[in-house]
Amino acid sequence: MATTDINIHHDVHHHDDHDEHEHHEGNFWTSYIFSQDHKVIAKQFLITGIFWALFGGILSVIFRLQLGFPEASLEWLRPVLGHWITTEGKIDPEFYLGLVTMHGTIMVFFVLTAGLSGTFSNFLIPLQIGARDMASGFLNMLSYWFFFLSSVVMFTSFFAETGPAMGGWTVYPPLSAFHKRSKDPVLV
Repeated sequence: MATTDINIHHDVHHHDDHDEHEHHEGNFWTSYIFSQDHKVIAKQFLITGIFWALFGGILSVIFRLQLGFPEASLEWLRPVLGHWITTEGKIDPEFYLGLVTMHGTIMVFFVLTAGLSGTFSNFLIPLQIGARDMASGFLNMLSYWFFFLSSVVMFTSFFAETGPAMGGWTVYPPLSAFHKRSKDPVLV
């Protein structure tokens, strides 16, 4: 009985072009700033939501100082708030309403709704259902950037000459409408 050694030699050719199409190495901008990866987008929502939670908390502290200590002088806030502190050392009533309005809006729309929902929905749902990513990574990325740009507009309203929105946190027209000739609320 003769044994035959058969050496089968397979040449395996790796095509570098094929490997490049499967694995993309992005730069900093496409990997972290304009990423379409659901986990990175979730982290962007989280970081932005934390910023807004801190900012909304600071607004709450400012108007609660006035509310909690009505006789105290808040003159020490003049370097930060400027002309929104009256000569008596109190927060201007219109600006007080603006602080309440912005605090409520920030906490509801930028912390609870977008911050938490955007974070947990983007991060957990694809992992829970076993998907590799969200259905449309580009639209998912756009959702964050629209959220971010709207928060920038909200933040810049503090630097407008007339100040931020001052209609109460609901900004519901019958409750927030003011008659032009007097400061008394008028139901529309």
